[in-house]
Amino acid sequence: MNKFIFLLTFLILLPLSLSAQDERFFRQIFSGELSKTKLKTQIENEPKSFWYSAHTPYYQLDINRDGDAERFVFLKKDNEDWLDIFDKTKKKIFSYRFENMGINSALYRIELKTLSPTTDILFLYYYVGTTKFIDSDSSAQLYLMTIDNRDLKTLHVLKGPSYFEELKTRRGHYHQRKYKIEMAHLSSDIDNQVIVKYRGISEVFFYTGNGKWKTFLR
Repeated sequence: MNKFIFLLTFLILLPLSLSAQDERFFRQIFSGELSKTKLKTQIENEPKSFWYSAHTPYYQLDINRDGDAERFVFLKKDNEDWLDIFDKTKKKIFSYRFENMGINSALYRIELKTLSPTTDILFLYYYVGTTKFIDSDSSAQLYLMTIDNRDLKTLHVLKGPSYFEELKTRRGHYHQRKYKIEMAHLSSDIDNQVIVKYRGISEVFFYTGNGKWKTFLR
């Protein structure tokens, strides 16, 4: 009885502008016809909306080396950082969200290199941002984007290691670490690897194909 009274009151107070589709949706919720699984699926399938969005100019880079440059753009959507790539017809072919940690985060450099006869690689240099609460902490992250057989459908991104760190504490401690990034041929049966070095420690990344990587320290 109480449930019926609550439902009746809710429907009476619905705005007059409510569409028939919305009304059916609310009736399904209160009747139990719309299960939690269906509700979750419906919410996940809805396009995400943002309060604001801003982007850089469109930069051109021929990543599949066919003579027609693709277009790259870095976007700020609320507190999220994105990279979108468009083909020569201006159709979006790839979108990736970075993991930002603080203010002033940005993608500030892209390098295209040849990893092997069948794979090209883009180094995405991403500044994660600065956090200032008690201590001031900032860092930059290397992302590795691969393209196999010059096919744009194979684009894949790996979140790699930090290559820059800066820390300043309220007690006066300060340090800055700059890592060296290079490509090398360490083994006769493995193509070029990506190596990130700091002092005597090296983290090695080698590509196994289809967007997959293996890593080890040496």
